[in-house]
Amino acid sequence: MSSTVLTNADKKFWAPAEPVVQFLANRLPPEAKVLEIGPGYTPFPRASTFVDYKPLPNIPADRMIKVDLASEPLPFSDKMFDFVYCRHVLEDMYDPFPLLREMERVAKAGYIETPSPIAEMGRGVDGASPPFRGYHHHRFVIWAHEGQLRFVSKYPIIEYFRFSEEGIIGWLREGPKTWNTHYLWEDKINFQHQQNGPDFLLTRDYASILKNAMDQSKISGGMFWLQVPDRVEISQTALRA
Repeated sequence: MSSTVLTNADKKFWAPAEPVVQFLANRLPPEAKVLEIGPGYTPFPRASTFVDYKPLPNIPADRMIKVDLASEPLPFSDKMFDFVYCRHVLEDMYDPFPLLREMERVAKAGYIETPSPIAEMGRGVDGASPPFRGYHHHRFVIWAHEGQLRFVSKYPIIEYFRFSEEGIIGWLREGPKTWNTHYLWEDKINFQHQQNGPDFLLTRDYASILKNAMDQSKISGGMFWLQVPDRVEISQTALRA
């Protein structure tokens, strides 16, 4: 088994982690009105309304609203929802920041999940694709640090940086706790977009930003998972029909 790249023998943690899903569902009171953005094929069990750029066969038509998240506002009134769940959406967008403000506008609180910087730097993460770093189609590296959700563009130059490949792959082989960024928010989404030019110089600073992002992600991810029981059940009173 390679120590510098994930192989077909390694388990990949792409899907929602069931303990996290159950932890979030159990936090919500039975009457909570919940929106999910970008449900894909594994919708959040507490969501009653869904938005995506196309209809999905696993979501009832009367609960699915088609929205171009890149160019259209969310078609809901201010603070209409108690909670918004958004998993593995922002890293794919060329400009995710208006959507952050829209989530903040239409909901009182929420949860955002993206791949972690550790996953985005690990080789062999993206299944049968060549061993590029992370998911080859993602536009942003995103992590949480001290209550802030941080973004930096994922530039092709990452393929040439020298990190501790054994360390990154070792972290990913620990299990699902290192694969994602987890960010819970209330009232306001505190985010920072670090940009080449105004905030740093690509050739001088980018590698150290990514190294710090991985270290900070390991810490914040560990703190999040301390809240998540290893085995929990979704209470029946927490489920919405």
